[in-house]
Amino acid sequence: MKHIVTIGGGGGHSQVLKALKQMSDVQITGICPSTDSGGSTGVLKVEYQGNGYTGDLTKCIAALCNNDVIRAALMYRYENGPLDSHSVKNILFHALEKVSSTQEALEALWTMADIAPHRVIPVTTEKTELCATLTYGNTIVGETNIDYLASNPLWNPEHHAISDIFLKPEVPASQIALSVIDEADYIIICPGDLYSSIIPTLLPDGMRQSISISRAKIIVILNIMTKRGETDSYVATDFLRVIEGHLGRPAEYIICNSAPIPDDVLLAYSLESKVELGGLEDIKNRELYLVPLADISDDGQILSDVGTIQSTVETILNCNVSISET
Repeated sequence: MKHIVTIGGGGGHSQVLKALKQMSDVQITGICPSTDSGGSTGVLKVEYQGNGYTGDLTKCIAALCNNDVIRAALMYRYENGPLDSHSVKNILFHALEKVSSTQEALEALWTMADIAPHRVIPVTTEKTELCATLTYGNTIVGETNIDYLASNPLWNPEHHAISDIFLKPEVPASQIALSVIDEADYIIICPGDLYSSIIPTLLPDGMRQSISISRAKIIVILNIMTKRGETDSYVATDFLRVIEGHLGRPAEYIICNSAPIPDDVLLAYSLESKVELGGLEDIKNRELYLVPLADISDDGQILSDVGTIQSTVETILNCNVSISET
């Protein structure tokens, strides 16, 4: 059985988990960021002393759940009234933490969702804030403020680009997160917001050191589109530079999209200053998989295709099995 560790935030991470759970002979441990400050998680954090990992963590647990009814119930989000914007999964996990320890709460939710032998954990249980330094020197505090940086009418990508990202205060990664990295055969960096989902999972003390000396092979699944306010004008090599800088080592495998995206979808994204990620031809010294990764949802959103992720990761794992057997 291969032990796969996945790293990243909610949306892209959950798509990868949906793909990997279809594979046989793998054990998955998802590691999620702990710096969410918006939406339901943000309200629970401010009003009820919740933690900054609730939303991403529970979304990834729901992605691994094979019971359609339980998964739908966990993902159910209330509209209007005092529970407006809150999902069942967030309220349930918050309550579980209040009546037990974080580890007991995790185990209870894993059991309810019946995700064994897989698991999902926060990278740290210590409270901290995500901070970003911009090119002109100002510091933005809070994951939500970073996520919506470009919504400021005075925002200018030439002057307000993110130059550094850090935690305040600095906090250690959990021992369980470090131990699963030590045991991993593969580490997958999932697609997602670079500076508000992916990198925050790598920032707690010990993560970079553990990954840099891990025997695991690293797979990076690149984003399909750029994000206004975070990765304006970025190409594939920019993503890799930032990710590998925080990993402390290069990746072995890169998965990129080769599927054409309909013009009307690209136009809709361009209205938000989001464009296709380019520069794939410049990737060197890594095994590159150009695959039809882009899947267009009914509402015009570009998602990472679950079937493509599964088949591509299976190809990578099977190639390595063949090499090791010979």
